[in-house]
Amino acid sequence: MTIRLLACVAALATAGAVASAHAEEGRYVLVLKGNSAPADLAASVQAAGGVLVRTIPQVNIAIATSSNPAFAASAKAIGGVSDAGLVGASAVPDAGVPANPEASAPTAADDLFNAGLVWGVNRVHAPEAWANGHTGSHDTVVAVLDTGVAYNHPDLADNVVFNACVVSSGPCSPYPSLHWHGTHVAGTIAAEFGHGRVVGVAPNVAIANYNIFENIPGCGVCAYDDTRWVAMIDAAERGFKVESMSLGGLTFRGPGQDNADLNAYLRAEKRVAKYVDKLGTLMVVAAGNEGLNTNGTVVEVPGDIPEMVDVSATGIQPIPFYPAPNSFDIPAFYSNSGAAVNVSAPGGDCGEISSCSGNPVNGYPYYYFLVLSTYVVPSPACAATASCPVGYAWAAGTSMATPHASAVAALIYDANPGITPAQVKAKLEQSADNAGSRQEFGHGIVNADAATR
Repeated sequence: MTIRLLACVAALATAGAVASAHAEEGRYVLVLKGNSAPADLAASVQAAGGVLVRTIPQVNIAIATSSNPAFAASAKAIGGVSDAGLVGASAVPDAGVPANPEASAPTAADDLFNAGLVWGVNRVHAPEAWANGHTGSHDTVVAVLDTGVAYNHPDLADNVVFNACVVSSGPCSPYPSLHWHGTHVAGTIAAEFGHGRVVGVAPNVAIANYNIFENIPGCGVCAYDDTRWVAMIDAAERGFKVESMSLGGLTFRGPGQDNADLNAYLRAEKRVAKYVDKLGTLMVVAAGNEGLNTNGTVVEVPGDIPEMVDVSATGIQPIPFYPAPNSFDIPAFYSNSGAAVNVSAPGGDCGEISSCSGNPVNGYPYYYFLVLSTYVVPSPACAATASCPVGYAWAAGTSMATPHASAVAALIYDANPGITPAQVKAKLEQSADNAGSRQEFGHGIVNADAATR
């Protein structure tokens, strides 16, 4: 039996006039005082030179647009506003019922997995967890906040139980029309046994698909932070246990308005994270692909938020299989590192070289060292009928590491009903395989078998 719900939550938890952001406009977060927005907030924002486009009452923040570069200072003077600053947008990074209760192990149909090409799933010891009865169930739902999931993919169809779209304004569709990224992430989490050619870490858990990306002038295919906040709150209020967010970025503390913007953003992000955490949902995010140590003046957003699980990426050497003779883990060349990293997971690395140049590595095609998962060829035309061509593809990034960790978190929830997000985070860290440097690997590489024992 398959349950699939369609929803559009662009207006959920919002109020006030909706306006499109133009290229010359800035988008601002207003951190409000007390427990509710002032009744005259829209008029006050207009008087300050802006347009109120959204409020998020659960955490008492508001979003406005303005072409006035001094708007943040003017907004702070509005009664009931405690802080204001520019809100960011994340670009797509480079690089209820049982689910098939009869399927508890890979079948002959899962030929790419059986050939050892989905090495990351093996590296996090998912097969050992399956052997001990931990394949997940639809009692546990992972919300994938991304570019949309192709729910016509045979490996994903039965596990995608909820579809939603959250954008800044106007109509949108949950189905991916702009990018394949979310479909790839979803397959690493919950590609099913025996329905396609790969298998995810938690092949029987459910997926809630939130398409939060849109074409943003000056940014491209991006997701506004406030759009992500609306989706995060909606997913937590629906009782979805894990939020998998393969996104994020870096900013730097410094003088002037940039620092003020960062402070306002962090205050808003912390409010959302605390609300989601209180509802019992764990947030898992990517450490980012800049290849930097994020200590000191570098701020990783949103990975620096304490309630979140920040995931760095690993590769494997000398051959792209696990287990394999003399195999060992390496920190991926692109992965950010630092004290904010909680755990690590397979994200792929092109062997001993620092870029995916296309050359063989140790006698194997370079892409074998990347992460193989589900794929869609998106376009607005086929997305309109949810019928875009689907298949499989290799990719690399902390985006690919994050769903490995999200899936292990889902198995922990499924094995321990009533567990809190803090307890799940602790289990992820305590059960991880020690791989070396705390700065690069966090507490270690996530281990599905140890985490569910």
